[in-house]
Amino acid sequence: MAVCAEAKDGCEAISFLKQGCQVDIVLLAVTFKIISGFEIIKDIQSLYPALPVLFVSMNNDEIYAERALQAGARGYVMKQESGEVLINAIREVLNGNIFLSQKMYAKLLNKITIKRSDVEQLINTLTPSEFEVMNLEAVWRKTHYLSSE
Repeated sequence: MAVCAEAKDGCEAISFLKQGCQVDIVLLAVTFKIISGFEIIKDIQSLYPALPVLFVSMNNDEIYAERALQAGARGYVMKQESGEVLINAIREVLNGNIFLSQKMYAKLLNKITIKRSDVEQLINTLTPSEFEVMNLEAVWRKTHYLSSE
């Protein structure tokens, strides 16, 4: 592995790519101040959809990992992780996989599980007639969707 370019900000990173800098992966550290890291990911993905982006951040809050992945990043690594984890992340992303550190994976999985249980709790608070209306709406939407295809 070799570093072929280092950009001081998102605009410079995109400029390197537009000038034909041949890269296999973009490691994006979120210290850029002009353009947000999420916008840079979107810009790179719109210009070079096959170019994987690995998001590297000091922030261990799962919302940042979630937003990075939604923007098009193929992985999220915290800067506190070991060099071995970073190398593993690069290899996984280059192999076409999505990479999250074990800690971040656990946080996101926990968040998804909590959201699901919140929905189940809300459903359990419906009266029988409200539940029936919800089911009829779901059936109507499914029928409407299938008939539009």
